[in-house]
Amino acid sequence: MSQVLELLLERAGERLVLKSPEVGLFTRALPAGALLAPRASAGVLHSLGRRFDLVAPAGASGRVVNPPPERVLAPVGYGTVLYELAPLDSAALGAVHAAPDSAASSGALVFRAPYSGRFWQRPTPNDPPFLRAGDALADGQTIGLIEVMKTFTHLVYRSGGELPPRAKLARFLVDDGGEVKDGGALLELERG
Repeated sequence: MSQVLELLLERAGERLVLKSPEVGLFTRALPAGALLAPRASAGVLHSLGRRFDLVAPAGASGRVVNPPPERVLAPVGYGTVLYELAPLDSAALGAVHAAPDSAASSGALVFRAPYSGRFWQRPTPNDPPFLRAGDALADGQTIGLIEVMKTFTHLVYRSGGELPPRAKLARFLVDDGGEVKDGGALLELERG
């Protein structure tokens, strides 16, 4: 189960600096050049056996100018700088709001992939999908499969953070058999 934590915000001249709100191991860092908007996903922090989904705080929008850490699991302390943001021009600001993965910043609930691979909506090509739009979801329910190197892993719905114990599938954000990246949006959900 994961919780959501907002990054700490500090102004440094025209730039914004986003810092770690906790001690731990930082992963899923955004690359330099990525656009960031308030409440957008900004990585994951593992601390004392807990997982925190990091989000940008209100007032934090801009383009990431610093490179991601060299390590996949980078050790960070409280207040360690994770991102430096340059201000956005009006065209880039529009792109932040139009990005397909910005469903989370529009208030929609999003179920994200725990790792990269190929997403399958059904157990075999001849079987019906695990879920259809409008179906109710509860903790522990299988939503699909992720294939990595011919190994299939069941993806199970788990509430936590912004995901409620019961939800309803609004739509799939990845086609059956489509590639998904670590942390990529898989399902758009509604409170159910």
